[in-house]
Amino acid sequence: MARCCFGIHRSRLQFLVLQAGLIGVAVPAAASSQALSSPLPLAVAGTAASSPLPPPPPPPPILSAAETVDAARLLTLQMHLAVGHSLARVDPEVQAASFRLAARLLERSGQAIDRPQTLLLVDRSPAVQRLWVILALPGAAPWQVIGAVRVSTGKPGRLEHFKTPVGVFTNTPSILGYRAQGTFNEHHIRGNGLKGMRVWDLGWQTTEDWRKPAALTAVRLEMHATDPTFLEARLGRPDSEACIRIPAAFNQFLDRSGLIDMQLVQLASQDRAIAALLPKDRATTRLAGDKVIVIDSSEPDAAPSDPGEATAINQRFAEWLAAQALPPAVQKQPAVLASRSQATAVVRVSAPVKLSSMKPPGAAPRTVAAGLAPGGRLDTRQADNAEGLP
Repeated sequence: MARCCFGIHRSRLQFLVLQAGLIGVAVPAAASSQALSSPLPLAVAGTAASSPLPPPPPPPPILSAAETVDAARLLTLQMHLAVGHSLARVDPEVQAASFRLAARLLERSGQAIDRPQTLLLVDRSPAVQRLWVILALPGAAPWQVIGAVRVSTGKPGRLEHFKTPVGVFTNTPSILGYRAQGTFNEHHIRGNGLKGMRVWDLGWQTTEDWRKPAALTAVRLEMHATDPTFLEARLGRPDSEACIRIPAAFNQFLDRSGLIDMQLVQLASQDRAIAALLPKDRATTRLAGDKVIVIDSSEPDAAPSDPGEATAINQRFAEWLAAQALPPAVQKQPAVLASRSQATAVVRVSAPVKLSSMKPPGAAPRTVAAGLAPGGRLDTRQADNAEGLP
């Protein structure tokens, strides 16, 4: 997987996290880049938080036609005021083609639009690189555009870089995102943007492995801001490792208006972790939804992500790694990973491991994960901003 998804540079590899009962290795930060050199990508193994899920949220209110129009007008005005200079124009024909692909993908996913709601549509085509905020209506009613911004999606062809996965992704309470620390990496890049910028975690997904024909690899899909000094000006072209980079102004608007936070907002009063993540000054729109759709108008038949296969890829790698000879100084430390679904085990190694001598079978990716926070959720803060090369 691309390191942007957790912001971990290979010269600062912290953990290899594997599923329960298997063994992983961790390389200390002092390990040299020579010891970690490898032609394979670094990715994360494991799944997201293993505390019990809260009860399902109550169904959101369904607005009347008049209320929908009023809410959409207000949201459009708020976006133009908040995002302003970051708004992007899109050719009407390109937009129409992207919308048709997104509607087809949504229909094939079996996820119906049952109430007026906002959703995000990303076209990863190199010639488009846009994100639309859309008001989606039930039935055959045409989608309405609230606004659009430039983004950067995955740019395959070099170490740890892959295309952003295609599919319909849901922002759920089962995988919480986090907030950027605003620190610099070794390239003086703040990969997730300034301190406090929101990072939306959309879970383990599959995407094309450019190194082998017809092969897949697993990536952790996230959406986040990027370095405001060096990288934000490059939005509008493929540039990331697999994640979706968005403008800082739009990040703040998306965070405060809760465009895809519907499920989280409804549970915030019952879950302290959700309440801590959401902004205190939020003004959630009544049209809030929970979906991000990623399409590719240059590859209309691109295969959608398969989360089940992503888990299987990580499992195969975990099994392969467990079978390898480990250095003598290994201590197994049980831990819980940041999803609410599965326990994990973490093994720390006190001496550098030469990953270049380790070759996993097939298309199984090299696997890296961030640390573990108290309470079982992923602590990505320690490796926050290594994503992004100048």
